[in-house]
Amino acid sequence: MIPHKYNINYNNTNTRTCVRACAHEGGAVTIRLDCIPPTATAQQKGAFVCGGRIRFYTKKKVRQSENFLAALLSMHVPDVPFSEPVSLKVRWTFPYRKSELKRIVRAAVSIPHPVRPDLDNLEKNLLDVLTRLNFWTDDSLVTEKSTSKWWGPKPGIDIEIRPTAF
Repeated sequence: MIPHKYNINYNNTNTRTCVRACAHEGGAVTIRLDCIPPTATAQQKGAFVCGGRIRFYTKKKVRQSENFLAALLSMHVPDVPFSEPVSLKVRWTFPYRKSELKRIVRAAVSIPHPVRPDLDNLEKNLLDVLTRLNFWTDDSLVTEKSTSKWWGPKPGIDIEIRPTAF
C-alpha cells in the first residue's frame, strides 16, 4: 500500500513510511522516497489586485506539495551543507495510469511520462525545498543536472547529490 501523497503517518505501523533509504557515501547523498510524487509545481502561483497593485501568493496545493517534500527530506539533511559544486540526479516515477496495458503492468517496466507536470517545474520545486533545508549553501552550486520522469511499478523519487569532480 502506498500512502496518499499528502498523508504522512510515521507512528501507524500499518502504513508504510514514504522514506525508504538514504546513504551518505564519500560525500555523496543518495535518497529514495517511496511515495506518489506531488504534481503541484512552483509555477502555479495565484494573483490578486489589492490597492491597485498585483499581489502574488503561493496556492494551498503548492504549499502542501513543498511541505510534503520538506517533511520527507528533512531527516536526510547532511550535517554540513555542500559548499562546493555538486551534480544532481533525480528520477521521478509516477504510478501507472489506470489505462495502462496489462502486459506492461505485469512486466513491471518503466515507460516515459510525456505529460504534465513539466519536468523543469518539478525540478524547480525540489531545488527550492533542498535549498530551504540546507542541503547546499546556494542552489547555484548545482552545476550538473540529470532529471527524468517515468510511469513505473514502484512510484517514488530517487535523488542523488554528489560533489562534482574537477
